[in-house]
Amino acid sequence: MTVVNPSNNTNSFTFGAIAVIDDLLLEGQDDNSTLIGRAQGLVGAVGRDGSLESMLNFVFTEGKYNGSTLAIYGRVVQGVTIERPVIGGTGMFRMATGYSVAKPVDISATKLVYEFDVYVWHKKMNN
Repeated sequence: MTVVNPSNNTNSFTFGAIAVIDDLLLEGQDDNSTLIGRAQGLVGAVGRDGSLESMLNFVFTEGKYNGSTLAIYGRVVQGVTIERPVIGGTGMFRMATGYSVAKPVDISATKLVYEFDVYVWHKKMNN
């Protein structure tokens, strides 16, 4: 979906473009690392300078956080370390707040890998 008419820029992700993502959430950087969930959400090209806005949910499907989610929202400038707020969560992360730091690890035409360090404060819930 394109919200505005694209510019003459040859970049395929131009101002106004929106992408839906559903990527692997791995425990480590290696492709063979343990799968712990999915990174799902929306990314939109919001700045004519190439900046993006992302709405991510880390959906945990394995391990001790299985069934829980973390919501991360914020501005993205590709290729640099990105800090974004944690704005909520479910399951073990109910009432979550905090921040994430994502560092680029492998960026190419076919691959986009970031390492996330996520710092979360949440209320322990008695079920």
